[in-house]
Amino acid sequence: MKPRKQIWQTSGAIVILVIIASGILYTLYSFWQLLMSLQKEVAAAIIAAMATVIVSVISIMVAKYYERKLVIEQEIRQRKIPMYEEFIAFLFTVLMSDKTGETKPSEQEMMAFFNKFTQKITIWGSDEVLLEWSRYRQASVDNPDDVTNTLFRFEQLLLAIRKDTGHSNTNINRGDILRLFINDVDSILQQDI
Repeated sequence: MKPRKQIWQTSGAIVILVIIASGILYTLYSFWQLLMSLQKEVAAAIIAAMATVIVSVISIMVAKYYERKLVIEQEIRQRKIPMYEEFIAFLFTVLMSDKTGETKPSEQEMMAFFNKFTQKITIWGSDEVLLEWSRYRQASVDNPDDVTNTLFRFEQLLLAIRKDTGHSNTNINRGDILRLFINDVDSILQQDI
């Protein structure tokens, strides 16, 4: 019973589309015939006026599209930046607590934070940040003893976060971000070569 109903609906839709297309083609043909029957100066003026209107309408539509896209990007960025700031602050607390005298978060606090961050990044993070977060976590789990690989995965995550917030990262080389909080990055880089 359903296939027969679907066939009728599909056939009806095709007939309606053919009728609409025929109507549009007939209207365009009639308009063309009307233009051809007018004096050349009048037809040229009508065509110029129509072109002006069409270009104006298209320009407004394109401008509105990009304006709407920009508003959406700004709203998303307003959600991302506090999330990334919170993430960076937490990681620096974990990494620098010995030097700053702060209390290092417990394993349970770190797990709770990373769980919340994963939820937020799933919604608000860019594709690249999400992939780098996944790779960083996987590197940490797969081979926790390979500190070098985990550090460079972490740096890739930070670069992706910077890119997602609008930075170009063009002059940043491998190890430059890690050098901000790890003193012996150059020796690690030498071993990696």
